[in-house]
Formats: sequence, C-alpha cells, structure tokens
Amino acid sequence: MSELQEHTIRGAFDISGWESESYTVKGAGGELSRVTAVKEFVGEIEGSSVAELLMAGNDKGAGYVASEVFNGTVSGRRGSMIIQHWGLAEGTVAASSGHIIPGSGTDELADIAGKAEYSQDLSGQHHLELRVTFG
Repeated sequence: MSELQEHTIRGAFDISGWESESYTVKGAGGELSRVTAVKEFVGEIEGSSVAELLMAGNDKGAGYVASEVFNGTVSGRRGSMIIQHWGLAEGTVAASSGHIIPGSGTDELADIAGKAEYSQDLSGQHHLELRVTFG
C-alpha cells in the first residue's frame, strides 16, 4: 500500500456577502447569531463558497462553527467539497481550522481529503491554506 502525497495549497478570499440573524437562548452569556457568508477565492484555490455559521461572542471573546460548500478549482482540479471549520478569538488572538468532510468532493475533487486553516493578515486579507491528498 502506498502513502498518498500531501499537498499544501493556498488561496486568498474576500467575503462578498454577509447575512446575520441574532437569536436567543435562555442563560446564554453573550450574543448568538446565525450567519450566511459568501466568499470569492483567488490563487491556487479559485471559485466561490457559501458558509453557514453559528456564532457566539461577548466582550472577552468569540467563537463559531461552520459548514462551507466550495465550488471551483483546487490546484487546477475542478469540483466542489464541504469544509467543516471552527474558530475562537480571545482579545487579538484568533485561530480557525477545520477539515474537508470525507466523501464530500465531486468531479475532479472526488477523492480530496485533508485539513483547512483560515487566517487573516495584518492588511485584513483573508487566506485559506489546505493540506490535502488526492485519492
């Protein structure tokens, strides 16, 4: 059995749509919201996505969980995939990562598997780094 080669693939993205709806749960110590975010990607990851997020925040920090459906190309391979990701922020420190849902890839991305890391640089540009294998 041979090991699959892992590829590191990077792209930048802008958030082109953001629809937020607040909700309440008795006893919650902060603000809760459901968000639909639309993203446009360029670079080795090119295409668009729609993410559904559940967010929670207060004056000390914030967090989210999301399911994101991406359609486009990853390293020249066309298809779609679902990324499940999450993040936490405490003060100015933030971390966000996730995984591609196994079996969620279509077309030339049918066998994609791996991890995702989201970041934002000092200029405010958002980035996605995938560490993946292609079946």
